[in-house]
Amino acid sequence: MNIAITLKENAGLDSTVSPIFGRCPYYMFIDPDTKKFTIEENTAVNESGGAGIKAAQFIVDRKAAAVISGDVGPKAASVLLSEGIAIYQHHGKTAADTLEAYREKQLEQLFNSSVDAHSGLK
Repeated sequence: MNIAITLKENAGLDSTVSPIFGRCPYYMFIDPDTKKFTIEENTAVNESGGAGIKAAQFIVDRKAAAVISGDVGPKAASVLLSEGIAIYQHHGKTAADTLEAYREKQLEQLFNSSVDAHSGLK
């Protein structure tokens, strides 16, 4: 089972969790038990519209069981939740800290979006 963590940079387990989902620069796909991971660039980061939906489909296509991000918008949340992908919120920590919090069941699970639409736009 893999989970996806939004990242600000590609620095392995020392990467900082991104505060946004759809326009984060990178996603880490990690097995919480073995800690084996890959990091992939977010191809939706520079989309003029629909970044959250495209990013959510990217996660769905990689068969992640859960997503951990700072915030997730309503359209992305709708796609993820409709596919049975759990959404967890975590702010300002490294991927390693976030993974540990996930494993210890210390993260807040979201059942809706945590922000309004278009909140990830600069």
